[in-house]
Amino acid sequence: MRLALLSTSDTDLLSARSSGTDYVWGNPSRLSEDELYRAVEGADLVVARILGSPHDLGPGFDELRAGRVPLVMLGGEQQPSAELMELSTVPMGVAAEAHRYLAEGGPANLAQLHA
Repeated sequence: MRLALLSTSDTDLLSARSSGTDYVWGNPSRLSEDELYRAVEGADLVVARILGSPHDLGPGFDELRAGRVPLVMLGGEQQPSAELMELSTVPMGVAAEAHRYLAEGGPANLAQLHA
């Protein structure tokens, strides 16, 4: 399975890179809309972890939600953001489990998230 991780946390991205799994990753605050689409192209699942609220989502996220690829939307804080999780296109339990792995952080948890 190919998983795309879009996170405004560089620590998440470094952990994904070090996890030894097949992630494609990028910081959406540093990507243009076209770069965002290229980053998720070919992914089987997109996990987005964003600091802020749904109002802080950059261009392209509405299209990701409407696309064929399942999307997990998470807040970047330790406490889950119900506002962002509600934007997920996967069951809430899946989003909550993904949040737990990312909140705990590190390559081992990112490998488990990918599993």
